[in-house]
Amino acid sequence: MKKYQAGNRVTGVINNITDLGIFVTLPNRHSGLVHHSDFGNNWPRQRRQYQIGDHIRVVVVHIHKGKFNLSVARVNDPKLIDHDNQFSTTKAADFNRVLNQTNENAKKEIAQLRQVLTKN
Repeated sequence: MKKYQAGNRVTGVINNITDLGIFVTLPNRHSGLVHHSDFGNNWPRQRRQYQIGDHIRVVVVHIHKGKFNLSVARVNDPKLIDHDNQFSTTKAADFNRVLNQTNENAKKEIAQLRQVLTKN
């Protein structure tokens, strides 16, 4: 079971929309709230864009006593470091090299898996 921490970017499913905000179910049966203040003064209009059952990308902002504070607005906030992101410690100057190497490694692994599958 995944242990969440602040900074994790997660795709969840909307399970309720109220005046308080959007309640989201995360993988592994965790849930949290995107508070209406996350949308600023646009909440009355923004809430109509979401439906129960929609998938939504959120970031875990804070966890207190098992309650998850989530945000949509801060998904791209670089101050919230996602420790599960393998690129989070990569310097900007090295990013392209690291990304290309990761891509090449993935291609090699896919080729090896195809060979195994075609033998069976």
